[in-house]
Order: sequence, then C-alpha cells, then structure tokens
Amino acid sequence: MSTQTASGTDRISSPAVMGALAALTALGVSLAVCVVPALAAQLDSSQSVLSVLGAVLLGVDAMVLAHGGRLELSGGAIEGAVRLMPMGLTIVHLGVAAAVMRRMGRALSLVTSAGGLRPRALRDAGTALGAFVLLYAIGGALLSALSRTPHVHLVSSASFLAFGILALLGGGGGLLWALRRREAPGVPAVRILDLLPAPYDVAARGAAISLLGLLAAGLLTAVGFLIAGFPHAGALMDRLDAGIVGGIVLTLLQLALLPTAAVWALAALLGGRFAVGVGTSVSLGASSTGVLPALPLLAVLPQPGTAPWYSWLLLALPVAAIGAGSVRVVRDAAGADLRTRAIAWGSYAGAVVLGALLLLALATGKIGSARLADLGPHLGSVILPLLGMVIGTLAIAILIWDSSVLDSARAGVAGLRARVERAEAKEAATSGSEDTEAAEAAGQTAGEGPGAEDETRGEADEEISPRAGS
Repeated sequence: MSTQTASGTDRISSPAVMGALAALTALGVSLAVCVVPALAAQLDSSQSVLSVLGAVLLGVDAMVLAHGGRLELSGGAIEGAVRLMPMGLTIVHLGVAAAVMRRMGRALSLVTSAGGLRPRALRDAGTALGAFVLLYAIGGALLSALSRTPHVHLVSSASFLAFGILALLGGGGGLLWALRRREAPGVPAVRILDLLPAPYDVAARGAAISLLGLLAAGLLTAVGFLIAGFPHAGALMDRLDAGIVGGIVLTLLQLALLPTAAVWALAALLGGRFAVGVGTSVSLGASSTGVLPALPLLAVLPQPGTAPWYSWLLLALPVAAIGAGSVRVVRDAAGADLRTRAIAWGSYAGAVVLGALLLLALATGKIGSARLADLGPHLGSVILPLLGMVIGTLAIAILIWDSSVLDSARAGVAGLRARVERAEAKEAATSGSEDTEAAEAAGQTAGEGPGAEDETRGEADEEISPRAGS
C-alpha cells in the first residue's frame, strides 16, 4: 500500500508491518527501563546475592507487574501470588507505547494538509494498531514464559491480557495524539476531544478535568505527607545503607510506587479507606496499621489512632476537583436542548464514577498470602461518597450555571406567586361581598325595628281619632 510519510516522500509500506515494528520498539525500550536499574544495582553492590541473570529476571518481573500481570512465588520468604502495580512505572510504559505509535501515526500521514482524514486512514490506523497490540501482547507472554524460575512463576495468560490492554490504551492514545494539529492559516485545528460526537465531547472534557483533578489531589496529599514525614523516611534510608547506586535504585522504586500511594490517598480523600495489610485500615478519621515493610515511602503513613477533626477538611480537595469538571460540562452544554444537556450530564457523571473506581481498582493488590495479602483501596467504602460528590456538585452547577433551569425555576416561582395572589384577591373579594351582605341585612333589620313601631303607632292614632270625633 502506498502511503506518504511526514517528510513528503512516497514509499511502499504496510501498516501491519509498521505496527509490528512499533511493538518491538516499545517492548525493547520498556524492557531496558526495567532491566538497566536492576543491573546497575547488582553490579554496584558487592553484597548482592543476585547474579547478572537474576538482575535481568528481576527487571522482567517488575515490567510484568507494571503492566498488571501476576507472579507466583514459592520456596522463599514470601509465598503466594504477587499482584501490585507500581503505577509510576506503568505510566512510563504507557508513555513509551503512546510515543512510538504517535511517531508511526505521523509516518502514516493520517491527516491531510487541509486538516481532514485522508482516504483509508481509519483502516490503516486500525490495522497498525491491531498488529501493535497483538505482537506486544505476544511479546509480554513470551517474556513471562522465559523468565520462570523454580521460585518465581510468571503467569503467561495473565501477562498476555495485561500487555494487550496496555498496548491498546497506549497505542490508541498515541494514534489519537498523531491526529492532533495546531491551527494554521487556512487550516483548522484538530483536537482529540473534538473528534468525539456531541454531546459526548463535552462530557469527556468535563470528566477529564475531574479525573485529573482527583489524581492531582491524591498526589498533593501523598507528597504533603511525604514532606511532613521526611525525617522518618530519611532515617530509614540511612539504616538501609544501600549505597549510591542502590540509593538511586531505591529512590526510583519509590517514585514508581508514588502514584500508587497517591491513589491510596485518593481513596481516603473520597471518604473511604485503604489497607496496608490484613486487618489494617487508613482513613481520614482514623488509622490502624501494623508492622510494615522497610520501605521509606511507607514510613510517612499516619500513626495509629484517631485523626484530628480538621483532617476531614481534606474532603474539599476532591469536591473542588469534581466541581470544576461539573461546572465545565454544564457551561459547555448550556444552550442545547434539554435532551442533549441531560445526555451530557449523565455521560459525565457515569464517566467520572467509573473512571475513579477503575483507577482505585488498579491500585489494589497483594504480596503473598500472609501479612500483605490485602493492599490498596476498599472500593465498597468509596462508592457512596463518590456518588454523593458527583451528583451534588453536578446538581449545584446545573442550578447556578444552566440558564434554562434558572428561567424555569423563576417562571415556576412567578407562577406560584401569581396563583397565590389571585387566590388571595379572590378570597378578599369573597370576604368583602360577605361583609356587604351582612351590613345590608343588618340595615334591613334595623329599619324594620323603629320604623315599624312608628307605623303601628300611626295606625293606632288614626283609629282613635274617628272614635274621638264620634
């Protein structure tokens, strides 16, 4: 198939081949990101019990976990399954996949100079993405199969699925990234969210603001606790005495786990709780922790006991993040008909709730079958507070920024006031007529009293007068 590259030269290339090459490139870069630090730590440490091959296998294990795979350990200090995503490393792998596929999408020249899609652009993009996802997933499964040892068993089927999902998300995002164009003279801008049909583009934009705000709130809280507890973390780093290279590797490990800790903190900010082991619980109201691994990042967790009352003020962070997205979706949808606005509001609320729950679910995991078999957020404790925040902020935004709702409310209030005034006027008129009738009846009764008596006396006088004359 003939395609035109970004440089303007014509060449014969297959989107499937380009997708396969992109998958091999992404796998190689991601593997190097995980293996190089492990090799550096092994070569620097004279007391390391790992061989060079062991360090490589350790890097592969970290790569599998970062993709959402699972390990089975046996014959060592930890027995059972290991499933915990170092989300910082996951973000790196997603970025690598997106960057490679963006470059490939630009090479396919999916967008013309006029800003529209070229003929067969969607077919070529789909073919390339399918090849990328398939080969990336097969590569992950092969790495898992080749990295098995008597004590570490990587589940190939789980790795195939996990690598495929990450490739789909990262590669699809990279292709969308390749479609983006800046505005130029005579050429309209192409934005990713604008590619969605209305009103789902409005809902997606608001949901992105809310979810990114929630992540920022969790990260801000985690970093705040890390700064406050830095003396404890620093003391633990000194006791570990990992050396220069080992200290760098340990720091990289904690940076990889920092986004995971941020999602744990987000669970508490949303009014829920998270666990750092079986029988433990950390929330805004109280903390109950036991013996923790010697990881400096865990040294900043709150001390066991009841938290001060002002800890609940941290609820303002997720409320503000969700409120910003709610205001954006309501203001962007204003002016459309009621059905369109309702679709935008409902799609936004569903996307925020599902996105937040999915993010929290990805941060749950376990290490073995003993003390650390329960790690991460408890979803059941988050659902109701999250729903309340989304529905509450959306309702307030609708009442304040949706003019038609305000006009309807004002019209309803005005109509109610008019009906009340008419009822009062009618009641006043009825009361006035009753008073008038009562007054007239009273007047008639008064006229029949003295007047009748005088008339009777007059008749009596007339009767007496003839008699007197006679």
